[in-house]
Amino acid sequence: MNTQTVEITSKGIKKFLNKYTPERAISEFVWNGFDAKATIVKIDFEEDSAVFDTISTIKIGDNGNGICYEELPENFKKFYESHKAITGENADLTRGKNGYGRLTFHKFAEFAEWHTTYKKDSANVSYDIKIKSENLKDYTPTIPIATDNELGTCVVFKEISTDISNNIFIEQKLKPFLRAEFAWFLELREEFKIFINGIELDYSSIIAEEPDIFDIQLTDKNGDEFIFKCKYIRWNTKLNEEFSRFYFLNEDLELKNTRTTLLNKKGDDFWHSLVVVNDFFNEINCEKEEQEATLRLFDDKADAKIFKDLVDELNEYLKNKRKPFLRKQAEVLVNKYEAEKVFPKFRDNEWDKAREVGLKNLVKGIYEVEPAVFTKLNKEQKQIFLELLNLVLDSSERESLFKIIEAVVDLDSDDRDELAKILETNRLKQVISTINLIKDRLRVLEGLKLIVFNHELGANERDHLQKYIEKHYWLFGEEYRMVCAEEVKFEEALRRYIYILRGIDEKKFIAHPDKYKEMDLFLAGTDFRDGKPHNLIVEIKNPSTIKKLKNKEVGQIKEYIDVILKQDEFNDHREFWSFYLIGQDYDDIVKDDIQNFETGLLRKKDNHCLYVKKWSEVTNEVERRLKYLLEKLKIERSTLSNKNTLKEIIEFAPTIVN
Repeated sequence: MNTQTVEITSKGIKKFLNKYTPERAISEFVWNGFDAKATIVKIDFEEDSAVFDTISTIKIGDNGNGICYEELPENFKKFYESHKAITGENADLTRGKNGYGRLTFHKFAEFAEWHTTYKKDSANVSYDIKIKSENLKDYTPTIPIATDNELGTCVVFKEISTDISNNIFIEQKLKPFLRAEFAWFLELREEFKIFINGIELDYSSIIAEEPDIFDIQLTDKNGDEFIFKCKYIRWNTKLNEEFSRFYFLNEDLELKNTRTTLLNKKGDDFWHSLVVVNDFFNEINCEKEEQEATLRLFDDKADAKIFKDLVDELNEYLKNKRKPFLRKQAEVLVNKYEAEKVFPKFRDNEWDKAREVGLKNLVKGIYEVEPAVFTKLNKEQKQIFLELLNLVLDSSERESLFKIIEAVVDLDSDDRDELAKILETNRLKQVISTINLIKDRLRVLEGLKLIVFNHELGANERDHLQKYIEKHYWLFGEEYRMVCAEEVKFEEALRRYIYILRGIDEKKFIAHPDKYKEMDLFLAGTDFRDGKPHNLIVEIKNPSTIKKLKNKEVGQIKEYIDVILKQDEFNDHREFWSFYLIGQDYDDIVKDDIQNFETGLLRKKDNHCLYVKKWSEVTNEVERRLKYLLEKLKIERSTLSNKNTLKEIIEFAPTIVN
């Protein structure tokens, strides 16, 4: 049987490397320099035409150890297999270990020529290597000769693609890419530098905050003390194909091992790096892959224990660093959702305002625990999710919320406990806020009682009772908003009403003999059952001057009914109208016309109802409603408060800004 060998062609190589961009290809050669123990890599562009902003040559040079001629068959001949990875020498820390980075130049040039100097025995030796883009699988080396050149490699690229202009490519593509590619690496040692056309690459623009330098002190079972010098950096952009990591270096600042932190892929843009320095890391078995168990990284179990404790403390440090970041991001998220108008609609009253604040606080709280819940949601999904959160907050169905969230992300026991506390805390805050609101309203109600029942105060209708009712029209229902009050004629009232409904502001004319009369209070609302307009007209009478309501007062409000029902623009949205006449008492004639004494119903039609009520009935009805809610909320407050320990109360106490 004849054995056949599979060959890869230049075309096949290019197809395999098709995903590479010119800037990424250049970065491969920079990595090759650092992998060869270089501390400085220089990228220089030689201009071809200033008019057309084109480039004739690109040079990438480094001060590394050069390319050993004797290892060329391992380094250059094999595709997708690198000698640097095979040797196991810091294999998991080597970037150019895939064995194809040298061939990516075809994305921006036709020819590549390596001029390299390495040490052979005690002498420096130089030679060249040439590769053409049209035939990537072949390379042509020269014979090495002794030289006085310093160690290092310079790769010269010629016949540069016209797609690469000098200034635009460097400033808008290459530099941003190199910052995101090498920023973490350049932070490891001050000696590591990249120069572009003689200017050092500045990556400070992607550092989000001042780096934090601190020590962690640990002691092993033998009493030996270790002080780890740590440096935390947070980035304002995602690094290229680099997870947030710990970088473990010895005192000579040699990278010995890396490990991903626990805060990757959390959906919060908390990009970070943490550099840790101590000779302790010399004990790491560099041949071991990062995924292998911690114990296998060390020969000594005591060292493994120290390393585990160190990683635990570092992760706890990052968790604490992340909290204020998430708090700010939560504010950004809520502002974004407000701009997108995806929050449920709340009415313009104090009750709903409290509910709205409660929902937004819940969203912030959930984001601070599990931001991934809010990632990759389209507008409709955001609206549905926020509606569900609103229902959960109103009903306190905690387990329902967990089921919703766990359908998106995995919640561990700590996350569930923290979310449970956020739910209880937000609900408690909302309950306390609502209790205070009810207490305030009960005080307002007591003020109304004094005005209408304490005649010694000398309160009159226009200056006192009317103004008080205007200010506190919530007495007639939270769902209403003010259209107009006394001293507004029907034509002006119609103009304001149409503006509320349609947003159209234009003068209106009414042909009716009573159009110049003035309603005491005109409120507009919406029936939550069918979404139709439900409006309220209130006529109030001062008990001090009118002891009993008579047909004269009933006739007055009937005139208002006639004006409104005969004007089409008051009724073209299938409105329902409720008319209230309120006074100290009513005479027997009015009493005989009442159809329902519990509600005070005088007339009921398809599109309107007329009621007559005593002030005592109005105040008693409002008081019963408020006190019923107050008692229920006090019970819930007591239940929620009992779930909090002193530590929890202090931890979740709201911040008061003076």
